[in-house]
Amino acid sequence: MRFIRKYVRRGLVWMIRRHPHVAYDVLRQRSPRDYSFAQLPERPQRNFEDLDWMFESNPVNKGLLLLEFDEAACLFRLARSKPAARILEIGRWRGGSTFLFAVASDQDSIVTSIDIAPQDDELLQSALKKNNLAHKIELLIGSSPDAEVRRDFYDLIFVDGDHSYKGAARDYEHWKKAVKPCGHLAFHNAARGRLLTDAVAGPLRLVQEITDRESEYYHRQPDVGSLALFIRTAKPWAV
Repeated sequence: MRFIRKYVRRGLVWMIRRHPHVAYDVLRQRSPRDYSFAQLPERPQRNFEDLDWMFESNPVNKGLLLLEFDEAACLFRLARSKPAARILEIGRWRGGSTFLFAVASDQDSIVTSIDIAPQDDELLQSALKKNNLAHKIELLIGSSPDAEVRRDFYDLIFVDGDHSYKGAARDYEHWKKAVKPCGHLAFHNAARGRLLTDAVAGPLRLVQEITDRESEYYHRQPDVGSLALFIRTAKPWAV
């Protein structure tokens, strides 16, 4: 019996070292934590470093912002680099990435966020007002493909809604002409830019199809974690 326990322990240690995310997932299920804007710190939210409370130190300690650190830094940098930006977010859940865009963008920017069933919008709006950010955020409730499209309007569209292939493809087909020339299109959970990214089959398939079939309109950029990034070309859309 002692012999069996010894090798079981060795097997478990090997498994944890080789696949640590499995152990993290088990622990997270055993001790779920309910994050929201109720944890907003009593300090101004102005720069990327002010958002540290939204992140995780490991997958057990999952925070309000479901983006990984490198993904969030990439989106923050993109939003901050665009003066008077028009940003569209498809899918906000509890508003972590919405708040990130609000902090990153300048005072003349407009961030529109669409979600069919958002959580904690009241807390999000309170956090935005507390930090003088509410004037540039438009929170919409509804299905993304039902919203009106303005061609060549957005500097950045971030797609993080329906993660099925059909859902992601429907969002793309509806919004693909709305990105300005030289604007950015980003998909979450749609790439494997490093090991252990949280990529999903549907968005993965879609972004590969965009890469292969729509390169005249969208140039693929280097992946950042599970973010698949594209830059809109200057070629006008065919009528």
